[in-house]
Amino acid sequence: MYVAYQKKNENICEYFLYMFQIEDLIRACKFDKKLIDRQLLAKYPSDMAIQSEVSQWYFGLANQMEEEHLHTSGHLITIKNKIAEVFDFHLYLMNNLKEIAYQSKFAIVAPLLAELRQRQSATADNDLQLALNSVYGFLILKLKGSQITKSTAEAMKVIVEWFNLLSAKFKAYESGELKLDL
Repeated sequence: MYVAYQKKNENICEYFLYMFQIEDLIRACKFDKKLIDRQLLAKYPSDMAIQSEVSQWYFGLANQMEEEHLHTSGHLITIKNKIAEVFDFHLYLMNNLKEIAYQSKFAIVAPLLAELRQRQSATADNDLQLALNSVYGFLILKLKGSQITKSTAEAMKVIVEWFNLLSAKFKAYESGELKLDL
């Protein structure tokens, strides 16, 4: 929970990837609160107030996922809405004449996304969702110890660099440091 709040404030794309992982961990626990408690909450400090707060957060997410029928796949509507918001911000940056450096970075990412879109059978709502799905899948493959080609690793590095730039711009926007010219 604390990691999620920190990531949401510091790097929104890392937050999305972290929340994808939390959703998968809850699914792995089959939404069973006892299993969530044993597998996910046991690592937290024994301070009762902290444990209570963290367990409420996990159980709340599990309840939301069940209500939204996310038993096997998909993301919480709150996450999807935030991704859409950040994607809209990306579109603003792409159409802002002052954001040439951002546009140049995305110009490097765009062909990779086009290739990913061709390869993936599932359709993503937008380029950000496609990139998040791809990086998350890449991270899962790395965790499993799967063979990853050099070109895939390089492509993911370029996408993550874009994530970091987009996240920094979004953080500046949310903090009021970056003003939108409408």
